[in-house]
Amino acid sequence: MRDGLDDVRALLPGVRIGPLEHDTRGGSGRSSVRRVSADSGTLIVKTFADAGPGWVRETAALSVMPPDAPAPRLVASGRTPPMVVMSDAGTGANVADALLGDDPVAAADALVSWAVAIASLHRATAGMREEFRAALDARAGDQLVAESPLGSDLRDAAEVLAAHCAGLGVAVPTGAFAELTGLASRLGADGPAALTPADACPDNNVRQGDTLMLIDFEGAQWRHVAWDVAYLVVPWPSCWCSWRVPEPAAERALDAYRAAAGPAYADSPAFRRDVEAAAAGWALMSTAWFLPRALDDDPPPSDRRLVAPTRRALLLHRLAGARRTTQAPALAELAGRLHDALLRRWGEERLAYAPAFRAAG
Repeated sequence: MRDGLDDVRALLPGVRIGPLEHDTRGGSGRSSVRRVSADSGTLIVKTFADAGPGWVRETAALSVMPPDAPAPRLVASGRTPPMVVMSDAGTGANVADALLGDDPVAAADALVSWAVAIASLHRATAGMREEFRAALDARAGDQLVAESPLGSDLRDAAEVLAAHCAGLGVAVPTGAFAELTGLASRLGADGPAALTPADACPDNNVRQGDTLMLIDFEGAQWRHVAWDVAYLVVPWPSCWCSWRVPEPAAERALDAYRAAAGPAYADSPAFRRDVEAAAAGWALMSTAWFLPRALDDDPPPSDRRLVAPTRRALLLHRLAGARRTTQAPALAELAGRLHDALLRRWGEERLAYAPAFRAAG
């Protein structure tokens, strides 16, 4: 057959694999994704450009995923070509669909579903650090694939921010970058940690009935749970659909996370402090990511189908939030100075609410 599925058939001997008329689910420059028929059902086939960290992390994460976790099941994987075959999460809507819709109740409910799914993943995978590490090592070969690249990401962000602060004439408070890079140990893998997709954006999930399935584990890592929960506060630091979320809706989702995660840590005073610190870290880290293009001409997303805010609006919003943190005073001072310098340069650019919440704005 000339349908490009011979490699899938080789991984699944005895299973009748075939193409579907409309099989494309998407992908990126790193991978392509398609839905295929398999006997009487369907599967998802993800083919990577190479057997690099993305393939290693996704196959490792799915290989150890507990059956009660809200994530796809690994069916098969191969290195040549680098491929993952997994259970099909279906064609349901995702949280981004709700945020970009016109129903604020549905959007708020979607945030709750996201929080419950993240909490369920954290609860299901807590204590699986060694299994995940072993699964990474079994696939990495001669690559160095860390449990989490967070420490290096924070150090890289500090270097980028230092260069931009110099160019903008922003004096860096003593200890600010030490507080930023120190978040890697303060909110480290030895604390309340779990397996995470790391890029749990509003479009990286699929509704199945009353629940959400989390998809896309290319960035899977083992890290402190506060980094995921802070996605509700920033909001969505690594995502295109990073519109503002009304505080009551975010609080309701945080309450849902605490209820689903269990009381030991999520109901402790440390939980709120850790989420606040992680939100500040995301604000400064994402400023390092997006500031170069925001200082240029802030071009729109390369994919014109994406309804996304400007980088300038989201950076001003995030820095304004980070300047209020009590968890890292020097970092808060830096956020405030950067915010004010960029406000003078760009003028006021408010981050709008997600379209479904616009009536609340």
